[in-house]
Amino acid sequence: MTLRDGRLNVPLHESFKKLGSSVEFDKRLFHEDIKGSEAYTKALCKRGIIKKKEEELILKGLREIEKEIESGKFRFKEEDEDIHMNIERRLFEKIGETAYKLHTGRSRNEQIVLDERLYLMDVTETVKKKLGGLLKAILGLAKRNIEVIVPSYTHLRQAQPVSIAHLLLAYCYALLRGKERFGDFKKRLNTMPLGSGACAGSSIGIDRDFLKKELGFESITRNSIDAVSTRDFIAEFEWICGTLFITFSRMCEDIIILSSEEFSIYTIPDELSTTSSLMPQKKNPDPLELVRGKSARVIGNLFSLMVLMKGIPYTYNRDLQEDKEGLFDTVDNTLLVFDVMTELFRSIKLNKKVIAEKLGESKDLLFATDLVDYLVERGVAFRKAHGIVGQIAKFAVDRGIQLRKIPIDEYKKFCSSFAEDLYEIFSWERSVNRHDVPGGTALNRITEEIKNIESISTSNL
Repeated sequence: MTLRDGRLNVPLHESFKKLGSSVEFDKRLFHEDIKGSEAYTKALCKRGIIKKKEEELILKGLREIEKEIESGKFRFKEEDEDIHMNIERRLFEKIGETAYKLHTGRSRNEQIVLDERLYLMDVTETVKKKLGGLLKAILGLAKRNIEVIVPSYTHLRQAQPVSIAHLLLAYCYALLRGKERFGDFKKRLNTMPLGSGACAGSSIGIDRDFLKKELGFESITRNSIDAVSTRDFIAEFEWICGTLFITFSRMCEDIIILSSEEFSIYTIPDELSTTSSLMPQKKNPDPLELVRGKSARVIGNLFSLMVLMKGIPYTYNRDLQEDKEGLFDTVDNTLLVFDVMTELFRSIKLNKKVIAEKLGESKDLLFATDLVDYLVERGVAFRKAHGIVGQIAKFAVDRGIQLRKIPIDEYKKFCSSFAEDLYEIFSWERSVNRHDVPGGTALNRITEEIKNIESISTSNL
C-alpha cells in the first residue's frame, strides 16, 4: 500500500520521482523519527486507539528497524519518498496491518518538524561542547602569552601596543556570545509540535502533555498552523552558526596575515598547512582559507532558507522539503570547523623574537597616543594635542628617527608643555598598563578577564 492508493490510482510519473523524494537526505533523521513514533505509539495506547499488545508489537518493530538502519542493512526506497514512509513500509513488512494504525491522527507535516526540533536539540548541545573546547584552547594560548606585546591594527595599520592575549580574548568574547545565543535559542526550540495534525490539530484527542514529557520537551506549540509551517527555529540556528563563521573567518584572516613573511608573528603548524603544486618553498594556510570559504556557504544556507520561506502561504507547503539539506550542511561544516580551529589554537606558535623586532621597527610611532595623553595631562586640549603630536610624527617619519631620539629642545619647539619626563612614556609595558580599565589591555585586566571567561565558559549558558 502506498500513499497514492485511494485518491490517485495511477503510478507517479517517472520525471517526478527523483524530485519528490527526500529520503536521500532526511534519512539522517531516523533516530528522531523513531523516537517520535515510539512516543506516539504510547500515546495512542493511552488514548485507547490501539491495544497494549499492539503497542508492544509496534514498539518492538520500531526498535528492530532502528537497529537495521544503524547496521546499514535497511533498504531505503526512493518511491517511499521520505524517512517517515520508509519506516512505515518496513514496519508493515515486519508486523503487518497493525503498522498502519501508528499514523492514526498524525501527519507527516508535524512529523518532520518534530524530527527537526529533536535533531537540533542534540546538535545544539554538541556544538556548545565543541565551542567550549575551542574557548579552552584560545585561553590556553592567551595565558601563556599575557606579557607578549604586539602592535594592534586599525584600518590594517599599526595603532597602539596591546598584549597579544588582549586580541585572543576578543575572539573568546565573540565566541561566548555564540554560546549564549545557543542557550537562549533552546528556549524557543524546546517546544513540542506533535499533536498538531496536518494543520488543524489532532482530531483524536491525543494527550499532548504526555507526548511533551515522553519526548523531553519543556512546552507545547500553541497553534497548529504555526507549528507545522514555521521554520524560524532552523533559521535561528543557521543565523547563530553564521555569526560564529563570521568570527571564524575574521580570526583566520588575522592569522593568515600575521603568519605571512611580511609579519611572521605566528607560525602555523605544518599539519595545518599545505604546499604549492608548483613552488616547493611554499607553506600555504589552506585550512584557514577553507574555513574562510566555508563561512560564505553557511551564510548562504541561512539566506536560502529565508528566501524559501518568504513566499510560502500558511500552512504547510512542499517547498519546505528544501529546508533540510542546507541545515545538514551547516551542522556538518560547523562541527568540522570547530575541530580545525581548536587544533589551530592548540598548536600555533608565537614568534616572540620577531614580535620584539616588529615593535622596534615601529620607530616608536605606536607611542603617539601616549604623547597626546602626556600633553592632555598637562592641560593641553585634546584636539590641539592631537595636532601637535601629528606634526611630531611627521617630523620623525621624514627624518627616519624614532620619537624617543628626538631631543627635548625639538619637542619644545612643537609645544612648551613638553619636559624631560616625556621620555618615560617610551616603555611598551607602561603603555599597555595605562589602559587600566575593565576591558582594557592592561596586563592585570587581562588576567581578570581570563578568569571571567573561564567562569562564563564553564557555566550552563
